[in-house]
Amino acid sequence: MIRVTTKKLIIVQFQHAMLRFHNAVVDLLLAVAFAGDIFAEAKRIVTHHYQWAVVHDFLERICGATAVNNAMTSVSAPIGSPFQMPVEFAVAAYRFGHSMVRDTYWVNFNFPNATLGKVFEFNRNPRLPVFSNWVVDFNAFFDTGVPVPVHNKARKIDSFMANGLESLPGFAGMMAILATRNLRRALALGLPSGQGMANAFGITPMTTAQLTSGLPAAEVAVLNSSGGLLLSKTPLWYYVLREAAVLHSGNQLGPVGGRIVAETFVRILKRDASSYLNVAGGFTPILPSSTAGDFTVADLVNFAGVTQP
Repeated sequence: MIRVTTKKLIIVQFQHAMLRFHNAVVDLLLAVAFAGDIFAEAKRIVTHHYQWAVVHDFLERICGATAVNNAMTSVSAPIGSPFQMPVEFAVAAYRFGHSMVRDTYWVNFNFPNATLGKVFEFNRNPRLPVFSNWVVDFNAFFDTGVPVPVHNKARKIDSFMANGLESLPGFAGMMAILATRNLRRALALGLPSGQGMANAFGITPMTTAQLTSGLPAAEVAVLNSSGGLLLSKTPLWYYVLREAAVLHSGNQLGPVGGRIVAETFVRILKRDASSYLNVAGGFTPILPSSTAGDFTVADLVNFAGVTQP
């Protein structure tokens, strides 16, 4: 979720899982003696199942099923229509992940309490290629059904970032850097405030009491500075974080953040002629799944065969 390279040990191994997923689909097509272009068909199956999982597993967890369903019905994006990434998404709403990073990760049985610094260290020279005892156990990241002692559940979506970010090699003060960068970029690009975005969506903005609910005194003091300007025109990134924390206990984005994120993903998919949303007659996952007619990221890593490190 975070753009600095702290979690690349995990991210690059997930990319390896995606390669294994593709190869498993190729093997499946060979096993059934598929008569057409195997690689073209494998690409189609892999793409559609991954997109399905992104929408129905990831997006529904992050934005809520209601926001995703509303985006599906309300977003109009003809195939091939022009598209530019909304700055409200790129510079504010989709940066919610900065608050979800954990201080430590259960990587595998060899490293049950790996700090962010360690996770970072084992993806850089001279420790490349990745040591065999640092292979990520994806059962600790997804609900695969394989028992592990710890599940690396993300931290809540709120206005606090992991303390471990402060100890990254070569990234002293990372929490302040990330927060400052997010706020300055939003200001430079003229993003609307959280209240302005809410009003544009026809959503009742959060009250001052909600924005400050449960915050430490120092953070409330900052919000009250400059005549309370930050409470009446709250930076969109911060507003999205507080909205999630207050309205959904940090378990998913609120109505403003959820709508921005869900509509952006859905618009991308609807305008793409090759996406699963544009399959003639509709698309239903065909690969093995723990739930009939569904397909999750956990199903993906299971099918890829990377759940036994």
